[in-house]
Amino acid sequence: MKRRNIYYYLLLAVVMHCTACNKFLDQEPVSAVTDPTSWKSDDDANSQVAGCYSLIRSAFNAACSFYTYGDLPTDYWGDVANGDYKNMYSVNWAISVSYAATGDPKLKLRVWTPFYTSVQQSNRCIHYLQQMPDEAFAGDTRKEQQARRNKYLAEAKFCRAFNYFYMSRVWGDVPLDTTYQDDISAITSDPRVAQEKVLQAAISDLNDARKWLDYKDGIAADRAVRADKGAVFTLLAHIYAWKGAYDSCRMACDSVILHGGYALVNGASYPSIYSGQSAESIFEIAQSAPTEAMSTDADGSIAKFTLATPYLPNIATPNWQISANMLGQLFSDTTDKRYVSEFTYVNSGSNKFYYCTKYSNISTVLANNVTYYLSKNNIVVFRLADIYLLRAEANAAAAAPDYGAAVADINKVRSRAGVKEFQVADIAGRTALIDSVTAERGRELFLEGSRYYDLVRNERLTGVSKFLFITHAEFLKGKYYWPVDPSLMITNTGLKQTPYWQQLLTN
Repeated sequence: MKRRNIYYYLLLAVVMHCTACNKFLDQEPVSAVTDPTSWKSDDDANSQVAGCYSLIRSAFNAACSFYTYGDLPTDYWGDVANGDYKNMYSVNWAISVSYAATGDPKLKLRVWTPFYTSVQQSNRCIHYLQQMPDEAFAGDTRKEQQARRNKYLAEAKFCRAFNYFYMSRVWGDVPLDTTYQDDISAITSDPRVAQEKVLQAAISDLNDARKWLDYKDGIAADRAVRADKGAVFTLLAHIYAWKGAYDSCRMACDSVILHGGYALVNGASYPSIYSGQSAESIFEIAQSAPTEAMSTDADGSIAKFTLATPYLPNIATPNWQISANMLGQLFSDTTDKRYVSEFTYVNSGSNKFYYCTKYSNISTVLANNVTYYLSKNNIVVFRLADIYLLRAEANAAAAAPDYGAAVADINKVRSRAGVKEFQVADIAGRTALIDSVTAERGRELFLEGSRYYDLVRNERLTGVSKFLFITHAEFLKGKYYWPVDPSLMITNTGLKQTPYWQQLLTN
């Protein structure tokens, strides 16, 4: 499908930038304006592929979207102090916003433009990489040069598949564009495509990518912050779980666990996971180096919303306030190493405010007699504990659940946390097993952009809503998918509103 108006105002020469924690991501993408002349060398290809990852980071940093989509509208929270984000938490997603209010998080979260910017970069890479001669790539032989090209192609396809999977979880049906077009200014109709077709296109990209990548990247500094075969199979596992294709999900998980070379970190070292590139990390968005760290004053910073004194001395109480009741339910065993190492509280008057310290890798910078706080945590998208628990979900979701296999995977994670292991005899039926997996994911992946989607899959399997602001009747009508902002429909005449929100968000 041709590139259309969803990109009409995306001037990649302006928005494309790339700073990260290693030589690969430190490359500066070449301006789209010079496309015909800028694809001459391996370094050019490296820079352009780096742009795919950098633009995913930009999308996740828009209104803290990775965590706002994945964690905020869930049962984790008792209250949210910021009014805009409280509406996101309360699933009040249809509030009208002026088209000119480009800084309003409600607008940022309803436009998919940042993700399509990354898709456009993937399409650009795939198009031009295929045109470059073999000798342009690093390698002493033609075979090595072709392998180098294919590695770049695989990464571009991984990033495109990742963006489409992510958008499908947020919006459901989305436009599907997989062909590069140098003129993105034409304004024509670009309708939404059925989610099933979008996800199948992502699977097709990943099936290509897995042929061209090794399980672990040969450059240690690049590990986890750029795609390898383990990341490809992990993304496949999540796509299949979202589709409810749990047999395929389980097989993809097996590939990651058996061949990926990942290992759970020691239970005494949980904080190391969030500094980045730990032994169990599979795919991350690099954001821990000084050149890429985000000020905790920025709306894209998860630290701004979830930390408080002493980590951020200028914030007395956390903005996103954890529900003490939910925290008590998840961590009824307070000896759990996750609870001990990842949560704390601050007193304010007679109130006790709990908060999560996963993103407390904060550095201070003094400039012009002003102290600035920088958040230096990578965005951990996929890690091994997630895959153990996703395989447990696949075994629990079967018509004839494999209780032993599901419990064994749950217990791998619980054992690392130092808490009592589950026994099959204690789990009364399929629904109880599924709920046990979801609860363990809630403990292990707290504030890692996962809870919202876990609750969606749980409700699809059990028919019981665990959302605070989405009833089961509303769930069946698709309320859990986000609306698109009406501003996108001004120039895209073929675009229709997400069905549940059609009568609620019209301008």
